[in-house]
Amino acid sequence: MSKIEVLEFTQEDQKDEWDKFVNDSYSGDILSYWGWGETKKDQGWKPLRIGVTRDGVLILTALCLLKKASFLGNYLYIGHGPVFKNKIDLKEALPYLILYLKGKAKEYKLFTIDIEPRFGDLAPEEQKERLSENLVPLVDGEIKKILILAGFKTTRRNMQPVYKLYYDLGRTEDELKADMKKSTRYNIGLAERKGVEVNEYKASDDSILEKIDSFYDLMEEVQRRAKGYPMRPKSSFIRLFKEFKNNDCLSLFETKYNGELISINISQKTNYWSSSFYAGSNRLYTEVKAPYLMRWKSVLSAKAYGSKVYDFWGIIPNSKQHQGYSDNKLSYGGVRINNYGIFTYTLNGFKSLIWELTIKIRKIIYRI
Repeated sequence: MSKIEVLEFTQEDQKDEWDKFVNDSYSGDILSYWGWGETKKDQGWKPLRIGVTRDGVLILTALCLLKKASFLGNYLYIGHGPVFKNKIDLKEALPYLILYLKGKAKEYKLFTIDIEPRFGDLAPEEQKERLSENLVPLVDGEIKKILILAGFKTTRRNMQPVYKLYYDLGRTEDELKADMKKSTRYNIGLAERKGVEVNEYKASDDSILEKIDSFYDLMEEVQRRAKGYPMRPKSSFIRLFKEFKNNDCLSLFETKYNGELISINISQKTNYWSSSFYAGSNRLYTEVKAPYLMRWKSVLSAKAYGSKVYDFWGIIPNSKQHQGYSDNKLSYGGVRINNYGIFTYTLNGFKSLIWELTIKIRKIIYRI
């Protein structure tokens, strides 16, 4: 009979084992890395790293982020997790994770457990035959059933984007380009012909702090144009690159034309997943279409790294305010998947009810 154990990862020398498990798992991404938990400390979150082993072998990890929720205690959130390598491991390990957190509820002042796995359903407007080999695992109703059988309930909430767009990087470059709109293929080619320069910098690069300064300047310009575009403080990005300095999964891409900076994005990758989820640009030389080439180079870099999928990190359909943002991503083609959103496990019914009501009120105020 197998021996299942639950343990907390608290020592720095456990970091490599943790990150290797995440890197090799199809269910993990940057939100599950050790360094992500350290980065979130600057935003008021406390990381709690829980692992489940079978006969001494790690089969599930959960980067639990705790944050104070006024008098209610601490809210616990697991973004794009927990991480596992197959559904059998998830089904076996999940009850042990829940039992452990329930046992720690008083010590950590927990009233609820929220998880937001990176799985969902094929978008209704999408064609099923376009769901190619590397994307099939991301559309799996059995995972939803496992979570519900373990005691989790669906919600209508999300922290991460629900409406997703993915590339299967197992396809050839020509096949990926064929999936794009004609105008997008043209814009990529135009930027190349015009001599737009694209550079990639790793987190360990000596000039990375200088690049972050330039990136943040562009982000602020985007915020001014968008009138309220949400931004994290610059210190968050400095901390992000510091924490990933010894991990080759984080890159910063920049485009230049005539020696002048035009656009920058931050890209991440694992052995399965890749994405770009922060970007900024100015209005210089818009005619050379530099951001199109930068996105394409980010895709090719992830493909060369060995990632299986490229995540465009969310679209916002049916939104006039975000139409340009979504249309630009959709012009690359890809397959649309709608994530399940947050699943919740109640530890204290009264406090969880107050929390849900608080979230609803905040949403109403935000819309007003």
